[in-house]
Amino acid sequence: MKHFIRTSLPTLLLVGLVAACASAPPAPEDAFYRLSPRAAAPLAGTPVLKGAIEVDRFVASGSLANRPVLFVEAGSNAVSEYHYHFWIEAPPILLQNALVSYLRSAGVAERVATPEMRDTPDYTVRGRLMRLETLVGETPKGVVEFELSLRRESDGALLVLGEYSSEVPSTSNGVKADVLAIEKAANNAFHDFVADIQAQGMEIQGSQTRGAEAK
Repeated sequence: MKHFIRTSLPTLLLVGLVAACASAPPAPEDAFYRLSPRAAAPLAGTPVLKGAIEVDRFVASGSLANRPVLFVEAGSNAVSEYHYHFWIEAPPILLQNALVSYLRSAGVAERVATPEMRDTPDYTVRGRLMRLETLVGETPKGVVEFELSLRRESDGALLVLGEYSSEVPSTSNGVKADVLAIEKAANNAFHDFVADIQAQGMEIQGSQTRGAEAK
């Protein structure tokens, strides 16, 4: 009888382990998200800026530079990463490309590109990422905040500088819905940036006219 116990116990443990593995739920699949903001309509008339805008990669540090989607519990300052939900690109590149698409769709300038396109820029846009997260709780939201600047290359003049933020309610407590809320929030922030460029439009165009006359 003792011999039977010694030989069968490892077998029983192995069978139990196999059964536990067979009953364990499969790991969730990774999900990837992009941002595709678009201007509601192109600006009326000719582009505010003549020439080309170059949009640099956003500056970000810490978790803001990583691909996992971030979330914050309501009433907390703790920022956490989702385990299976990722941006399709690192946020500095993601927002750079999103802003290029938005400025093109808004018709702000004759050309809008990234440095990789090797255009000769007349203006440069730089951004610093401050928040890109979902706020989870009873009232889930998508939250963005970043600093944006527009600089004229000919004389280095800083034409626009500001912090742009937006919070958009999510339709549900789910990551997919929260990401859509983040996209809408980014759309709102980009809209405000374009509005500031428009507000400087007369001064910018006046400078362009004076420069052309001087030549």
